[in-house]
Amino acid sequence: MAIAIKSRADKAGRLIEVEGCDISPVAVEFAAKSAQRRGLEVRFFQHDALEKELPGGFDLVSSSLFLHHLSDSDSVAFLRDLAAVGQAVLVQDLLRTRMGYLLALSTVRVITRSRVVRADGPRSVRAAYSLPEVERLASRAGLEGARIERCWPERFSLSWGQS
Repeated sequence: MAIAIKSRADKAGRLIEVEGCDISPVAVEFAAKSAQRRGLEVRFFQHDALEKELPGGFDLVSSSLFLHHLSDSDSVAFLRDLAAVGQAVLVQDLLRTRMGYLLALSTVRVITRSRVVRADGPRSVRAAYSLPEVERLASRAGLEGARIERCWPERFSLSWGQS
């Protein structure tokens, strides 16, 4: 996601700084090499967002396909932390719906032979939140006025900004 954002900004002639983090050193190295191959300046660093305080001073902090891995209490703490370090927050994740489950079940069978992916896709949808649950999490995290929208395919987008 960080690479795509930086690429679009560069193409539009907008000068922005982009950083990305992940708990996995393998993911960080992979992302850094991908950015370098594309000639993009994106800083990637290893970070455990649940155990360590996030670095601050960002205009926008974003999370993609992470929330469904967390418990309710960890989700609330994570959302609260995102709001504390950025002027605006954007979270996108899976929705727990029957259609989402059926899409995950059928799509992974077509696109991969990996038993891990075939098990993880539907499992991730079962672990995801419903829209009312996302609204409650945002409220508990203090993200008053958060905008939560359903997105295709069976995902949601939560956006919030400091007033």
